[in-house]
Amino acid sequence: MDNLPGLRSKPSALWIHILVWLAFFMIPLLFFESAAGRERFMIMGWFIQLLMLFYFYYNFSYLIPRFLLQKRIGLYVFLLFLGLIVVSILNILFVLGTSGIIERHHPFNLWRTATFPVYPAIMAFALSSAVRIIMEYFQNERQKKEMESEKLAAELAFLKSQVNPHFLFNILNNICSLARKKSDSTENAIIKLSQIMRYMLQDSKDETVGLEKEVEYLQNYIELQRLRISGKVKIIFTVEGQPEHFSVAPLLLIPFVENAFKHGVSYQDEAEIIINLSALGNTLVFTVENKIFGNREEFSDQGSGIGLKNVIRRLDLLYPGKHELTILDKNNCYKIDLVIYF
Repeated sequence: MDNLPGLRSKPSALWIHILVWLAFFMIPLLFFESAAGRERFMIMGWFIQLLMLFYFYYNFSYLIPRFLLQKRIGLYVFLLFLGLIVVSILNILFVLGTSGIIERHHPFNLWRTATFPVYPAIMAFALSSAVRIIMEYFQNERQKKEMESEKLAAELAFLKSQVNPHFLFNILNNICSLARKKSDSTENAIIKLSQIMRYMLQDSKDETVGLEKEVEYLQNYIELQRLRISGKVKIIFTVEGQPEHFSVAPLLLIPFVENAFKHGVSYQDEAEIIINLSALGNTLVFTVENKIFGNREEFSDQGSGIGLKNVIRRLDLLYPGKHELTILDKNNCYKIDLVIYF
């Protein structure tokens, strides 16, 4: 027979089974006052209970997992009746084997002897089926939740891994451009990049990081962008509240900022990128505003890069029902407004 579910991993479950059956065997003794009554019970009654014990685990550990759960219903029903026949035969053999003790109180009757253990067996069947089905239900629910958690963790890891190379690719292009110009800012850019890489490789492994680290990460990114873009682009980055009191998923905000620099910078026209982060009470508000330059089709969902798509997906996974994301695209102006409730 199959091992009882949970007994191998949880020895306490085995003790529960043992104690329940001990109580089941002992409690009926309280109802017999005479010695003769107790003698009859100990001889005949305990044997019937042993048959119930056999039929309980015959159904619980063997028939249900191997036949009922495998949808082999016909064979399951056949083996149930076969078990009843075996129980009846065992009872007949036992009564005949102990006839010297039993018959002086109850003369032998074949039909009564054959059918007497059937009703207790049916009780054992009903109880074992109910217990096993309930256990299977909770086990399936637990496995379902574990699978959902594993799927969520794998999906988040995949989404985050997509953000890092995408961002790094853009930054390396910026530094390469500075190096070609032999700019004095190249060394400072490399230092900023090393700080960014440290954050990406170390802190971003955690499920959450302090919001102040995410802010520092954004500041380093913005400073690198300042080295690349022209003076016609005005960049405003403000922080309000106490970000050190908040924790967020790492690399969550950078795609919005990256998107603003990707589409909101012009080398001919004046441009402005406004970034504001507010951490007050139990609410984080993050806004990014910029104009849109260049081809509108490149700014569509198909051309806006994987970063923005991924952060929207991560928000749905990490903060379900606890965030609001509003994206406004009107009159060549683009604004995102993200609110996260903690």
